[in-house]
Amino acid sequence: MANPTRLLAARLPLLALAAVVLAFPAGAAANANNPITQTGGMTATLPLPLIGTPLTVKVSLDGVGDISGVTLDPSGALSGTSSAKDVVKFSNADGSVKVTVKASGDHMAIKAKADLAKLLGDGAWSANVFGTGDAKVAYTIGKDGNGNPTVSIGAVSAPSGVDSTKLDPKSKTSGKFAWASAGVLFSHDGFTKRLTISIGTHKTDGSARLSIVLSGRDRQKLTGTLAQLAGDRTWAAKLCTGTAVSVKYHVASDGTVVYDGADGAPASEKDVKSGWNKKDDKSKEMPSDSKHKGWGGQGLASGIIVRFDKTNVGVALFLFKNDDGTYTLRVLGHSGHCGDGKGKHHHHQGDWQGDGHRGDGRHHHRHDGDSNPKSKPKP
Repeated sequence: MANPTRLLAARLPLLALAAVVLAFPAGAAANANNPITQTGGMTATLPLPLIGTPLTVKVSLDGVGDISGVTLDPSGALSGTSSAKDVVKFSNADGSVKVTVKASGDHMAIKAKADLAKLLGDGAWSANVFGTGDAKVAYTIGKDGNGNPTVSIGAVSAPSGVDSTKLDPKSKTSGKFAWASAGVLFSHDGFTKRLTISIGTHKTDGSARLSIVLSGRDRQKLTGTLAQLAGDRTWAAKLCTGTAVSVKYHVASDGTVVYDGADGAPASEKDVKSGWNKKDDKSKEMPSDSKHKGWGGQGLASGIIVRFDKTNVGVALFLFKNDDGTYTLRVLGHSGHCGDGKGKHHHHQGDWQGDGHRGDGRHHHRHDGDSNPKSKPKP
């Protein structure tokens, strides 16, 4: 079979990784294209002793979040079987070990299928999670006294300004299937990204699937006084064509969000007035938030929604007044989802408007069953 690196290079041109970094006033955070693109990719070492050593998989992403390169170390451990913008697959000669790399919108994953016995041991993961330096996580895949898989998170390191919190491990058995998961939540300047490491196995034949997923949505939440939040701001992203676009706005001293224009492509803007009430609006243009039920009166102070014409790229900006006199600015962006060639994703239609999806990325893991103990590992 073809060398995996050559296979990918033949079908996907290697593009220079692009990060969008903008100067923001004090108290604000820079915002790149969709959060997964911001990382440039990730690296994971899997406890797969194929040639006497674990397998390291390095994934690179281009400026719109498509896969631009995948390298394996040892390079001869597996052969490439297929490649596309959003998925690259590898396998050994008899098909008993398979590795799949996926990148779509706001999550990317490295998955391995093999016998559980071949997936036991220590592994490592790293990524430039927020574009400020690499975070690193050690993990261990094991099994308990009943032969069910376990996942434990070891040492975690993160660059200055990035907070990391270990998530409680979870496990479940259902009939002939057993599943376990653990992870780390990273946060920086009002953004969050979640690393989830999970493994599921069939008890009957011992086959297992290891999944390492980094998910993060373009959701920023900043709370402070009006003076702290006031000032000029810019949200930036890229269309699926690679065209850089941005939305300029500012938070005024009277507690309103003001649209200052869009660059890069034609865009349409809509104001959301104070006193808007979710139950009276059938367009579902507001995100759900239990802390701002009703979204009127003392809840919503001001908001705008901007969408780049004939695309699925846009941003919703909402300013809330809290009971203690502070304000919360929520920036709900949508970009990426370019893997299907249309810039759209059936799970996310309208999501740039923030219409009620979770803000922590957890729903992404359930798309392929890796984090759902009721689903069986796919072959």
